[in-house]
Amino acid sequence: MIALGQHRIEPLYSQRAMESPYWNEALETMPREELDVLHLKRLRSLIKYAYQNIPMYREIYDQAGIRPEEIRTLDDYVEKLPTIDKKDVLKYQLEGKATVPGSEEYVSFLYQTSGTTGKPLMEPGHFPDLINMWVYQWWAHGIRPRDVFYFAFPFGTFMAFWSAYFDALLLGAEVISGGGVDSKGRIYQIQQFRPTVLISTPTYALRLAEVAKEMGVDSRATSIRIISTAGETGSMAPALRRAMEEAWNAKAIDLYGLSELWGSTSWECPRHPDRMHLGESTAYGIVVDEKGKLVPYGEKGEFVLTNYEATIQPLIKYRTHDVVEWHKEPCDCGRSWLSLRGGVLARTDQMVTIKGTNVYPSSIQALLGEIKGLSERIEIHIDRDGENGGFDQVYVKVEPSPGVDREKCSILKAEAEGLLWRKIGVSIPVEVVSPMSLPRYELKAKLVFDHRSKGIG
Repeated sequence: MIALGQHRIEPLYSQRAMESPYWNEALETMPREELDVLHLKRLRSLIKYAYQNIPMYREIYDQAGIRPEEIRTLDDYVEKLPTIDKKDVLKYQLEGKATVPGSEEYVSFLYQTSGTTGKPLMEPGHFPDLINMWVYQWWAHGIRPRDVFYFAFPFGTFMAFWSAYFDALLLGAEVISGGGVDSKGRIYQIQQFRPTVLISTPTYALRLAEVAKEMGVDSRATSIRIISTAGETGSMAPALRRAMEEAWNAKAIDLYGLSELWGSTSWECPRHPDRMHLGESTAYGIVVDEKGKLVPYGEKGEFVLTNYEATIQPLIKYRTHDVVEWHKEPCDCGRSWLSLRGGVLARTDQMVTIKGTNVYPSSIQALLGEIKGLSERIEIHIDRDGENGGFDQVYVKVEPSPGVDREKCSILKAEAEGLLWRKIGVSIPVEVVSPMSLPRYELKAKLVFDHRSKGIG
């Protein structure tokens, strides 16, 4: 007990709990056999609930000739239950069939996805659905209630870091919002309030460090000890990890999730920075090939997720279009949850075929990140060659690292093109542009520019 005047305040956590590496040890270390029993029970309950209460699922399952009671095993779930896609949800949203009828009075927030591909989805939700997404990761990486969070994020209609904001409060930490403040103002606030955890996209963490340098402030000397990012490729990409950690002299940790899939997050393992754990307290995940068949553990395929948290608009067996490599063996960090080696490796809807070779923009980004002298600032442009049979073509723009002589850029260009040719097997032109010439972003960076549907180069 802590005495404060005439009031007595109970500590949020016992000393033993503070020393534990787990936010919920029972769930995080549960043997796979027990986890699967729990997943099946939750899946069957959710499928029945969705069929009985949400017109979208009733129509989809009736068209597939499947009834909830036919899903008796996890194999039934994989083999019999149809997947749904973003386009399906958009269609049923327009028809008013994607949510539980009459649930309007329970909607305590309305967000939209950031629209990584295509039109954003609207996300109605109930407040309790929103919490417990980030705290597992933060606790695993040593963040505690004594930490101070700084949110370098323009709070708006995108979900993004709203869930992180509420989870920081749930953790019991002090929270400082940088919403409505420009980049210089945020640097001043970081100096003034001395937060220990910076919350932002990877792109903006790097941008803030650039602004600090322009102001004559050494970002490496600030109070920030952990950079917690999401929203785009982050510290799973070695080049981005190096850039963030060098810019802030802090540990960078990454979280993957989709706004429409409440609670369906994967986060960086505290022991292995090259893998993520699926948060199996709130989601069930499988990995399938292009025909929808389950791929063996240890192989790559498309991540398909079901979230348990959303009660108003749950998404069941939802195609993420993200390519992952999954593993089920327990991790030596102590967790039994599925691990994704390398995080998200690519997106199926951004694959380009060049002269018969499948090329993923994320692979190009990762390869160029290996070249010393090139920065993490990159644009990948996709176009179609109308004069030579209509083949897809890709070209890349990338900034040199700070301090690199302009005379060396031609050497870096040749090195980059040679590496892409050796590793991917096709010729991809690379332009090393002037420093600071590519756009800077305050939320997500735009990495891929697809000009094919616009008929322009």
